[in-house]
Amino acid sequence: MPWYPCSKPDQVLRSPPDWLQIVPVMPTALVSRAGIAFEDREYWNSVLLVSEAIAALVCSPLFGYMLDTSGTRQGSYLSGLVLLFASMIILMASHSVAWYVVARVLQGAATAMVSVAGLLIVTDTVDKASLGQMIGYIGTAMTLGLISGPLLGGLVYEVGGFYAVFGTAVGIVTLDFFLRLAVVEKRVAERWLCIAENERPTEENGYVSEQPPYGTITNRTRSFTIISKGTFALGKLLRQPRILISLWAVVVGALVVSAFDATLPIFVENTFHWNVLGAGMIFLPGAAGAILQPFFGLLSDRIGSRIIAFASFTILAPTLICLRFVEDNSALHKVLLCIILVLVGMCIDLSEPALIVEIQRVLDDMEAADPDIFGDKGVVAQAFSLENMAHFGGLALGPMVGGIVEFQYGWKVMSLGLGVLSAVTALPMLFLSGAVIEDTWTESADDELEREPLLAE
Repeated sequence: MPWYPCSKPDQVLRSPPDWLQIVPVMPTALVSRAGIAFEDREYWNSVLLVSEAIAALVCSPLFGYMLDTSGTRQGSYLSGLVLLFASMIILMASHSVAWYVVARVLQGAATAMVSVAGLLIVTDTVDKASLGQMIGYIGTAMTLGLISGPLLGGLVYEVGGFYAVFGTAVGIVTLDFFLRLAVVEKRVAERWLCIAENERPTEENGYVSEQPPYGTITNRTRSFTIISKGTFALGKLLRQPRILISLWAVVVGALVVSAFDATLPIFVENTFHWNVLGAGMIFLPGAAGAILQPFFGLLSDRIGSRIIAFASFTILAPTLICLRFVEDNSALHKVLLCIILVLVGMCIDLSEPALIVEIQRVLDDMEAADPDIFGDKGVVAQAFSLENMAHFGGLALGPMVGGIVEFQYGWKVMSLGLGVLSAVTALPMLFLSGAVIEDTWTESADDELEREPLLAE
């Protein structure tokens, strides 16, 4: 059949990395198409990155609440891809900085939509004991997209030019749109099966749903159905110390990534005299750790978030400071830069599953203490929207710390600042949760049955 259920989280990417093909192209496009002075291209490139990040930051809580109160994740995916398609067309046709900013704002909104929805599909589908590992698979796919986007963009630009880059991106977005249409969510499939069999899922037919069908709750003391209302719980979540610590770590990790996005292409151009292709390829070493992210997630499931997050930021600090030693156009310094980027990527990949799992564990602890604290539909989407806000908040700050500090004070000061920030971030990680008792993460047989593919032939 042409449709398939989303029963495996690795079938879903957390965010659309297609637009990252333009990262190595934008500094050149700002000069050749928008008429920006060559010496100002780094500043305006940072402005575009900040615009995209701020848009995602603002949109994330709104989309999180909408997803908690809506009946499907697919609508957010498709809406995000439509916005992404529109932004690519604007970038391809525009010759002004103003329209470039508009396009990046649309990209930020698109990424916010699919980021939260993607994490929700994961938590809807997998059992809690394997959440970290499954987040790792998503992280691997996302990181490979984030890294291969600039590489592909630089390669396509070198071979086919400006329009070839955006033509490729538009084609990928279009393909992605149709692939999203093929995803059948668990809750939607449940309703289809009920209609086909003319019955409700019950214990007698071997299935017990975690939640009632979307939009209604069944009152056990009454025979009628009432409309369920969502809960706006960002305030409650932000009062949890472990969530605040996790969000801060997410901010720092994203800040480091976006600082490199803003400065690395121009640094290798000025230091090594590389072209656009080289500026794209320099992102490739950071992808090395992505293949290990499922293993990193498995470690988070087994030994807890505390040790994993602390180790990642402790190692990240001296690694970033060592960037100051890359300063000459020599083979040794090129190799040194690549090694450092590999280590930086692995440290960030190590921390990401642990931080997302920690947020889910805080929700579980809060609901265990008070089962009615979040109402009937829960607030998982809002919790992940906070993670999304932290991520894009870091992306917005990164170009300022990276682009502006590097422009004013130099590469060495920027790398030192990022290293000190990572060292300071490592200390609060000791307050996160440790290993979880296995019984608290073991689901019932009914829960395991619910997570089986619903449209199996």
